[in-house]
Formats: sequence, C-alpha cells, structure tokens
Amino acid sequence: MGNGAEPIRRVFEKTRFNHRAKENEKMKFITAITLLFFCFGSAIVQAQDLSKPDVVFIVVDDLNDWIGTMGGHPQSRTPNLDALADRGVLFTNAHCNAPQCGPSRTSFLLGLYPKSTGKYFNNTRRPAFFGEQPMQGITSKNAPPDPIILHRHFKQNGYRVVCGGKVAHGNTAKLKRDVDAFLNRPRDVRGNFTDDKANLWGEGGPHNHAEEETGDYKVARWAIDEWNKVSEKPLLMTVGFYRPHRPFNAPKTYFEKFPLETIQLPRVRANDLDDLPPYAKALARSNAHKDLFKPRTVHEQILHLGGEKEWKYMVQSYLACIHYVDAQIGRFLDELQENPRKRETVIVLTSDHGWNLGEKTHWCKAAIWRNTTRVPFMVVLPGVSKSGFRNNQPISHVDIYPSLCDFAGIPQPGHLEGRSILPLLKDPTATRDLAFLSYGPENTAAQSERYRYLRYEDDSEELYDHKKDPHEWINLSNHPEFQAIKKKMRDQVLGFQAQ
Repeated sequence: MGNGAEPIRRVFEKTRFNHRAKENEKMKFITAITLLFFCFGSAIVQAQDLSKPDVVFIVVDDLNDWIGTMGGHPQSRTPNLDALADRGVLFTNAHCNAPQCGPSRTSFLLGLYPKSTGKYFNNTRRPAFFGEQPMQGITSKNAPPDPIILHRHFKQNGYRVVCGGKVAHGNTAKLKRDVDAFLNRPRDVRGNFTDDKANLWGEGGPHNHAEEETGDYKVARWAIDEWNKVSEKPLLMTVGFYRPHRPFNAPKTYFEKFPLETIQLPRVRANDLDDLPPYAKALARSNAHKDLFKPRTVHEQILHLGGEKEWKYMVQSYLACIHYVDAQIGRFLDELQENPRKRETVIVLTSDHGWNLGEKTHWCKAAIWRNTTRVPFMVVLPGVSKSGFRNNQPISHVDIYPSLCDFAGIPQPGHLEGRSILPLLKDPTATRDLAFLSYGPENTAAQSERYRYLRYEDDSEELYDHKKDPHEWINLSNHPEFQAIKKKMRDQVLGFQAQ
C-alpha cells in the first residue's frame, strides 16, 4: 500500500505545482494588464495636461488707439505692438466697460459689468453736474453674491498663476493670496530731468535715468524670469505695464524720436460741442471728479500755459511714453517666441481704457465717447487666430474672462456676464450685436459695429455713425432719419440697465 501511495502523492504534488504555476501566470497577466492600463491612463492624463496652453494676458495702462496698426496718431511708433497684431487678430472695436482704472480692472478680473461689481469710478465724489444716480453699489438684480477672481479660478483648474506690475487697481494683498508669484508695480524713477520744463501737472518729461532703472523695464525683466521657470503645470501670466499712464516722463531717447516742432495735434472740430446736450458738455469740460484748475478746464489750462505749443508738448510726452512701453513689451514678447514648457502660447493684450488728448476739449479718461473707451485688443491663439486679421465686431472687457477660459480649455465659472470671443476667432463672419459701457449706473453707451448711442442720467442722448464719422463730430440723435436706430439702441440700453 505504501508503494501505491507514492505515485499518487507525486501526481498530486505535480498537479498542485501546475495549478500554482498557472495562478502565478494569471497574476503576472493581471499585473501586466493593470500596469498597462495605469501607463495608458497616465499617458492620457499627461497628454491632456500638455494640451493645455500657457496663457499670457498683458494689460497696458491708459493706452488708446495711438498705435501704428490702429492709426490713432500718424506719428506713433509701436513696432512691437504692431508685430503682435500682425501675428494674430486685432479687434478694432473693443472697449472697456468703465473708463477708469479701478472699475475697469475690477470688471475684467471678475468678468462682471460695473452694475454687478458696484464699482463705477475711482473716486466716489459726486461731480457738480451729476444727478442723483448712485456713486457706488451694485444695481443689478442678478449680481452674483461671491464671484471668483480670474487668477483663483485658473489656479483651481491646475494652472501655475503669476501676476506682476499693475494688473489690479488696489487690493493687491488679496490678489497675492490667489497667485504663485507676485510683483507689485515698481516705483517710478524721479527727477534727473534733462530740463526744467514741466507740464500742467508739474511733471517733467525726458530724463537721464538708465532705462534699466525704470518701472516697466523691471516689470518686463520680472516677467521674462517667470516665463523661463519650468514647471509641470501650464502657466497663466498676467502682466501689467504702467506707461503711458502719468507721469508723462521717459528716458530722453524716447522723447528725441518726436521733435516738438514736428508734433501733429489730434484732429478736432471747431464748435464740436455745439450739438451736445448740456450734460454731455459738462462731461466734456470735466476732469473726472477733480476741479484742479477751476474755473479753467484741463484743456483751457493747457492752452493758457502756452497755447498750441503746450498742447504739442503734452502730445509729444504721450507719444514718447507709448514708444517707451512698446519697447518694454517687445522685450517680453521676444522671450515668448520659445516656450520652455513645450506648450502652445496664447497671448492677449489690451489696455484698461482709452484716453483723450483734447478731442471734444476733453482730457484723460472718465467719459463714454469712443476715444475714452476704445482700446487695443490683440489675440494670438495658435491654430485658431488668423494672422493679420482685423475684426470690427463690438466686444468689451467683460468678455476677457470667459475667453481666457475657453482658450485654456478650462470650464467657465457660472457667474460670468461676458461672452467668449472664441466663436469670432473661429468664424471671421460671425457677428455680435452690442457692447455696453458705463460711467455711472445711469450713464451708458451702447456700441454696435457701426453706431454708438449714449444715454445720460437726465435722459439726454447722443448718436454717432462711426462709418461716416469716426471722430464723433456730428450728434445724430435729433436727425429724423436716425430715429428708428436711436429708438432701438435706447431700448437696448434701458433693458441693459434694468437687467
């Protein structure tokens, strides 16, 4: 019996060994499949992550259409901005939603109209000609209770977020918490001017400081350093350049490009204010919420100081500051030619609002005419934007936030009030109806592709045909043949204010 049990035992052990081998092979197979799926899944995740582009959003302070490609002034020198516009799409009918730094930047960083942010002005002091409209506070019935700022939203969606220079207007301590790297706007250099000449604000012009000491040079240098930092995450950069914001000074080499005796003044029309309602005339003579030269206006003070020569000095200074900031932006743009993270690079550039230099006898910002709200707006979106294309559809800054989300391939938060311009980039024949711009909750302008309608808090109106009258010299609001257009745009403005 013992001899018979031995073969049986050997057969049992062999069977058990074979079973164990098969189990091992099965486990190896399962492990291999699991590893394969893990690697495949990781590759998908990595591919998805690499598909997200780096997004660079550049904001220039107080820059109107005085860049070469927009033809705002025939003597302007902006080779770098012009080259950027030629690389992508230039929106020629883009506008801020509020013509002052604070409310404008609050609007585009939150993706909300001023009526939903409650911020309409830098200064809530009530001008003498204003009525009883609120100077601050939310007036929209549909304002979201807790909107998320652009930077935080991108960070929550996997982006490394950096912010430098003047991007927000105040509240920088709060913004710092939402970014991975931050640079406050560097201080301007002071003194060391080439002469004793000062403008009406007591500001000198050309100076002898080295360019490397100036604020926007430092912003560009910081931006270049941040751009060249390699990380696994995609990058959102928001970079704010300060010039041509006052004080109107820059290194002397930039002034030398614009000899004073050659300066051309902006095109103006004698008696341009004659067809304006009293409210609009008061706005033309105002300087935001300040009475610095009372009883003279800013324009009257400039002419009082030196007539057209003084006016030319102001224009020269503005042109020099534009040329200077174009050079600083160009240094940064050159670096963007190569992406150290091997991603596509999206570039969007705009200004926070426009600027008047005597048109309608108005200076600075704080009005809702075309010069004051119109801004450069350039988009380079690889694979989508058509190089050198000009789009005249009406868009505004409230469209920036949703557009950047679409460009980055991340979801839009639900609170946004603007619309992405991606459809306009994909289809050059696509159209938009109106852009709405506000200087106070009851002072509103509506911009179409061709017309601009303005309505003030006392119900007075203006209407301009930009195809025939780009300088807004002829107020058509009382012309019989334009009553249907005026009524339609008035109803749209009233509907916008009531929403």
